[in-house]
Amino acid sequence: MTANASARARGTRRGRRIAAGRTGLTGLAVLALLVGSGSTGPHSAGAAAPAKPHLRGHEPAADWPIANGDLSNTRATTRTPINSKTVRDLKVKWRLPLTGKPTFAGLMASNPIVVGGTVYAIDLNSNVYAVDKETGRVRWKREFDDPSVGPNGVAYRHGLLLGTTFTSAFALDARTGRTVWSRHLIDAGKGGVDVAPQVYGRTVVVSTVPSTFGTYVPGTMGTVWALDIATGKPKWSFNTVKDGDLWGHPEINSGGGLWFPPAIDSQGRIFLAVGNPAPMPGTPEYPNGSSRPGPNLYTNSLVALDGRTGKLLWYRQALPHDIRDYDLQISPILTTVPIRGKKTGIVIVAGKMGKVFAYRADDGEPLWTRSVGIHLNDEGPLPNEPVTIYPGVLGGVETPMASAEGRVFVPWVDLPSEMSATGGMSYPGTDGGRGGLAAVDTRTGKVQWQRALPQMPLGAATVTNDVVFCPTYDGRVFAFDTRTGKTLWTATTPAGINSFPAVSGDTLLVGAGVAGDSKEAQPALIAYSLEAERPHT
Repeated sequence: MTANASARARGTRRGRRIAAGRTGLTGLAVLALLVGSGSTGPHSAGAAAPAKPHLRGHEPAADWPIANGDLSNTRATTRTPINSKTVRDLKVKWRLPLTGKPTFAGLMASNPIVVGGTVYAIDLNSNVYAVDKETGRVRWKREFDDPSVGPNGVAYRHGLLLGTTFTSAFALDARTGRTVWSRHLIDAGKGGVDVAPQVYGRTVVVSTVPSTFGTYVPGTMGTVWALDIATGKPKWSFNTVKDGDLWGHPEINSGGGLWFPPAIDSQGRIFLAVGNPAPMPGTPEYPNGSSRPGPNLYTNSLVALDGRTGKLLWYRQALPHDIRDYDLQISPILTTVPIRGKKTGIVIVAGKMGKVFAYRADDGEPLWTRSVGIHLNDEGPLPNEPVTIYPGVLGGVETPMASAEGRVFVPWVDLPSEMSATGGMSYPGTDGGRGGLAAVDTRTGKVQWQRALPQMPLGAATVTNDVVFCPTYDGRVFAFDTRTGKTLWTATTPAGINSFPAVSGDTLLVGAGVAGDSKEAQPALIAYSLEAERPHT
């Protein structure tokens, strides 16, 4: 599907073969539409709330309260002293060891958040941690022990910590970890929930996906749910497969869903990046996805909905009838550019096809498209014999971008796959993966600078003032000057990185949760600070 499955597969160092009808992944990751407003659907029933919610009027300071930092998904902050002159002073402040049974994507693939001196994080077994930001000591831990493909994540609002297991959404009391409500969204074996919640007003948005740990479930469609923050009751739902008929063959096909959080603008519009259709590339009976003729809406589409009702406003499909597992899964970014002399809202989105797209936010008018990374045999029908393609099923833009000061920072992965019209998809293992980071002009789509990276950047881009951070899968963290691409700082963590950094004050938080085949790896959530180094916990 999208970055999700992709990221999950990252947990291996050997080549894999993915059978026809299974997803390649989305950075772990990672996704137009049938109007579902007012509908609750078959999975709307949830557990009764064991604790009465209390939506507080006085909120603690929230430095990074949701997965991508803000509702525009910019992953950028200026509320920090970390900049191009100070970044070299970052040192390890504490490490919180990550323990438990790794999933095939490792132990952590999410973005920690920070609220009022507390770091909240969720691992790939859906266990939630509240950690003191200054000391790294665990204040409480809520164990669900429900493995997830990821990227998953948590969000904070009104004293509640929102998150998901692989089948449900939940709200916890942020002070104690006590369950406030739980809402069942999908039956085990029928798909899952991988996305970090997005929160606006009194609404929580999550999505199901039609796959379970890389295997697509025929007849299953990704559904976006808007839940009441106080009770978990559905407000509306949206089926990401147009008309809900799975393009004529529900016994074979599936598709859609979100892998990363949507964006919300000031007018209450919600922008979704939807994942791919399946099976892919095809089957012996139905090569090149012929079991699902046509464009397969609304997969691989940017979709705009009314955030109050869930009604469709507009959509733009970036890649019709996908047969290469090229999700458009990355969280859309909202920003403004001058168009004909007028400040205009735009939406920037990207995916595993290795392309970045910009559209007007009001009507979806296309503005520009930019390719990143290596491209080979990435268009048109596939031949009957296997052929090498770039980007492969773990390639392209796998994890979230960041945006600041007229630039969007795009991490990309170069990793090939072998595909044929009727068969599955294979890739060479993650050791051969490379990639880079590009700074793209948000107005024109032109590349201002780009830097090659020695391993796959599966840790998302994060901006602090004039510094952009970009971690790689081998456990390194790079800091570049946002204006020039000059390397300012590097660090090596004790395990691979498949999760996304957050920033709070003078502290950079990085989850290094992938041990792979290394016996020396020590997965941990790590805090880097401009303060003098302290004893590690």
